[in-house]
Amino acid sequence: MLAERARTWLSRTVACGIVVGGLAGTAVAQTPNPAPPAPAPAPVAGDQYAAQPVAYIHGNIPVTRQDLGEFLIARGGADKLDLLINKKIIEHAAAAKKVTVTATEMEAAVLEDIAGLSIRKEDFIKVVLPRYGKTYYEWMEDVIKPRLILAKLCRDRVKVTEEDLAKQFEREFGEKRQVQIIMWPRGDGRKLVDTTYGQIRTSQDEFDRAARAQANPSLAAAAGNIKPICKHSYAADLIIETTAFKLQPGELSSVLETSQGFVVMKLHRIILADDKTKFADIRPRLEKQAYDERLSQEIPKFFEELKDAAKPNMIFTGPDLWRHLTSPDRKVEPLVQTGGQTPMEKK
Repeated sequence: MLAERARTWLSRTVACGIVVGGLAGTAVAQTPNPAPPAPAPAPVAGDQYAAQPVAYIHGNIPVTRQDLGEFLIARGGADKLDLLINKKIIEHAAAAKKVTVTATEMEAAVLEDIAGLSIRKEDFIKVVLPRYGKTYYEWMEDVIKPRLILAKLCRDRVKVTEEDLAKQFEREFGEKRQVQIIMWPRGDGRKLVDTTYGQIRTSQDEFDRAARAQANPSLAAAAGNIKPICKHSYAADLIIETTAFKLQPGELSSVLETSQGFVVMKLHRIILADDKTKFADIRPRLEKQAYDERLSQEIPKFFEELKDAAKPNMIFTGPDLWRHLTSPDRKVEPLVQTGGQTPMEKK
């Protein structure tokens, strides 16, 4: 249960931590040629920072921070601008409220997430983060830090009720339904689904065969057997939960239309509620779980308010040079002006 909640929190973290939205950007010049190593007037502080070398060639020709910055901006700046803008929106709101997050808090938060996944930190970095296209630095700065800041900024908006605690308790310790499901992608025609339904409704062997052959590889590998369905589940389609609790053992559902496709489920077993665990004994844990759930719902809404107040206006969309123009109503201009000659033809 804890691992499942951690995966749910992790997915929500990605949704609201690799954060949403945008803020006013600034136009960025095309990448300049590296300046020759000649004496220059004393720069102002900002120019001094941009002129700091990050490497040298030929012993004394500097490659500067500005060179590197322009190089990266031209190649990935437009893709990363949205993320940078989101971070600026959050940092602006944090500064106004004097909210800060320490490295210790960030490390504790990521270790808590990793513990919930029941894996080592090394495996999290090597296996999980590549799935999100993130390095550990990016995860900490682009996911964990914004999440913690937003949590502090909107914590006064989160209220946990007795109803919330009751739902947490029933979700974990209440009755559950052990079902087997078959899912067809939305692209599959209803006629095909109905034909298969006619074959599986009276035969468990046919149901098993169709379950192992279904398009979803995870469901197929488990022959459609999924984790027992509980009440107040995190599933996006409540029809799954509602239908499962209406079925009797051995009964087959009708064909259900969900956001992921057509679904048929068969109820195999009713799992009775756990009557040994007492609500009062685990109330503190339930309160934390309910708070985290409410917080994860509140963070995206709060950020949308910040973004609306920031009135984003993104200007930079990437370099014009070598842009591939595909719009049929847009006149395609020469991408490189070389006086009538291509770069290869020029002598």
